[in-house]
Order: sequence, then structure tokens, then C-alpha cells
Amino acid sequence: MSGRGSLVYQMQETLKTVFRPGHSRHEDKKNGRCEIIRGIQTMRANMADVAQFARYVRIRWPNTNSIDQITPAMAQAFIAELRVRERSGGRIGRVISSIRKMDLACRKAGIFPVDSPSLMPAEIKGFHSDYRTTAYSAVQIRSLLGYIEKKDPEVVRLLATMWVTGLRITEAVYLRSDNIDLENKLLDLSDNSNRTKGGRPRRVVVEPEYASFLGEIALLGDANNGKHIFRGRGSLPDRARVMVREACAQLTIPCLGTHGFRKAFAVRQFLLARETSPENKGRCIQFVSQQLGHNRMEITKQSYVGGR
Repeated sequence: MSGRGSLVYQMQETLKTVFRPGHSRHEDKKNGRCEIIRGIQTMRANMADVAQFARYVRIRWPNTNSIDQITPAMAQAFIAELRVRERSGGRIGRVISSIRKMDLACRKAGIFPVDSPSLMPAEIKGFHSDYRTTAYSAVQIRSLLGYIEKKDPEVVRLLATMWVTGLRITEAVYLRSDNIDLENKLLDLSDNSNRTKGGRPRRVVVEPEYASFLGEIALLGDANNGKHIFRGRGSLPDRARVMVREACAQLTIPCLGTHGFRKAFAVRQFLLARETSPENKGRCIQFVSQQLGHNRMEITKQSYVGGR
């Protein structure tokens, strides 16, 4: 250990210098501020990643005690080790991003020379696992909601919100009644208070048949401080995941997790769009992509609607 603390401590403290919570990651990307970390959950993940990297370095290179001794060869050997351990492509991609953030923070702090080689060259990337476009059917969703209703009605309300609106689980958990436009039957996620991915604003159009559901959850939000529809927002996503796994096991339904409800929304939206525009599949995919808040249509095509 150096006089500056352990290697884990040095890496984490350096990473903290680029942590600026409370602003939009979407705006940072537009303005080229790639080194800034905005989200608390992102920061926690990045801190865990660099801690794992530091422990790996100490085992492989025991004489390395200081962050300024870290080299590209060490960082790239760590990623190679993760591949050998068969970590998922998404996880490896996140670790690569975490190390790049630390690298940028080190340059900003003067620990690494500005012109020194990058710890993670641009050609080193994660990889996508096999694409899965499977979604729960309407019958399966009703069975799952019926099972969970007896045990945790608030989880049912959350999952139903994902099914009706296509929100990600965190977006749904932080939904407020003032996001709901009952007259126009849409959700307006204009700021980052809903934890939209990357802070990207969007509007979600909801089918008229679900207007009464929107009205019901809006009333719940109006009755709560801050107009939040859901209470216990910190623990609710994990409760939902546990309940979905249990329900799927009990009902012998292939488990697609909570995200299967969002995918069911995507499939429904795509099929409805195809009914009105059967000759223009690309436009239908674009519409669904906008509804889901994707920044690339390819994601929607590959992971949500597939060959439909």
C-alpha cells in the first residue's frame, strides 16, 4: 500500500472527481462531456468495476501500489480475463466504460500525461449476447398478474404500467401523475426526474382502451406527496423481479423477467402500427423505437420486434 492508500482507494477516489449527479447524461453526450458520471447507480457500478480491476492488478502485479503505475497492458489483460471467465458482453462493455472513465479522470487530475496511450483503445469493446425478441403473450401476462395480485398488489400495478406504457422498470417506478396527459392519452417524460435512460426526453402514446388505467394511477399520484404513483421506490424493482420469477416458476411460464412486460408493449405497438401501415415496416419500427425511447432503430428491430 502506498502512502496514498490502497490501489482500490486511489482508483475510486480518482473516479469521484468526475461524478456530477443531478444533470442529464443525454445533454453531456450532445456537448462532448464523455468523462462525466451523472447517475448514482452508474457511479456505484463504476466504483465496483474499478475496485475489481484494482484487486486483479494487485494479484497479477503485486509490486503495483500506485494508480500512476497502471498500464494499458494491465487493463487489457483484465478484460481478456473477464472474457475467459465467460462474463456477458454487456457486463464486459460496462467494465470497459468504467476503466475509460477512470483513465479520463486520471488525465484530468494530472496522474497520467494527456498524451499517454489510452488504457482502453477504441477498438476494445464488449459484445452483444444472442438477441431475444420473445415477449410474454397477453394470456401469460394476465396469468402472471393474477398470481402476483394475491401477494403484492403494488408490484402488479407496476408491471401493468410497464405493459400499458412500455416504460423501463425504473422509469415506471418514478412515474408521477403530472407526467400523465389524460386528455391526449399520453405520457410526457420531458425531464430526467423519471430516470429516463441517458436522460432522453420522450412522449409515449397510449391506446384509448387503457385510458381508464391511466386515470386510476393518476389519482394515486395526486394523493401522494410529490405526485409519485409508487411508494417504496428503492425496493420496488427488486420486489417485482422476485415476484415475476416466482410466478413464472409456479405457472410454468418461461421467465422473461420484468422486461418481458415492456417487450409485450413493443410487440403490441408494432402489430397495431402494421395494421395502419402494412407496406412500411421501417416506419412502424421507427414509431415503436420512439415509443420505447431507443436512440437507434436497430435495437428495436433486433431485440424487440425481430422478424414479425
